[in-house]
Formats: sequence, structure tokens, C-alpha cells
Amino acid sequence: MINTDIKTYWDINSISNIKKLDEAAKAFETEFIHIFLKEVRKSMEKGMFNSSFTSKMYLDMFDMQMAKSISDSDKLGIKEYFLEAIKAYEKNMK
Repeated sequence: MINTDIKTYWDINSISNIKKLDEAAKAFETEFIHIFLKEVRKSMEKGMFNSSFTSKMYLDMFDMQMAKSISDSDKLGIKEYFLEAIKAYEKNMK
């Protein structure tokens, strides 16, 4: 089945409407990976992509899609770490 719910990464309203902690942790993980990929890309040679606006936009969208795919795989464990940290914080606040 094709997912018709397309969310753009710059849609701040969709992020601010997150009510569940699990969804917030997933969004945090995706954004963390996206920022990581952008920083890694800065250290690489330009290669076949020049520094034009369109190339930068394409690479940013590519990095965002890669971040979403990596986050959806649940292999890194950032979401779980974040949830455990929140639970530990809540436990210590009591």
C-alpha cells in the first residue's frame, strides 16, 4: 500500500502538533540524523555536484530522505535512548 501522507521536512506545524512522546522521539531522531548527514556532507569534496542553489537543495532533500529511511529502520537506537532518558528524568523528578 502506498503512503499518501507526505510530510515536508520544513512543515513546522506538523512537528508542533505531535502529542505522543514516541512520535516526538522519532521526529527528534530523524532531525538529528538529518543534521548529522548535512555536517558530514560539508567535509566531503564537492565532486559532481557544484555549489549552486539547486544542487544544495537537491542534496538537502536527499539527506532528509536518507535520514527518514535510517530512522525508520530503528537500527540506531536514538529514539529508544531519548525515551529512556525522559523516563529516567521523570523518575528522578519525583
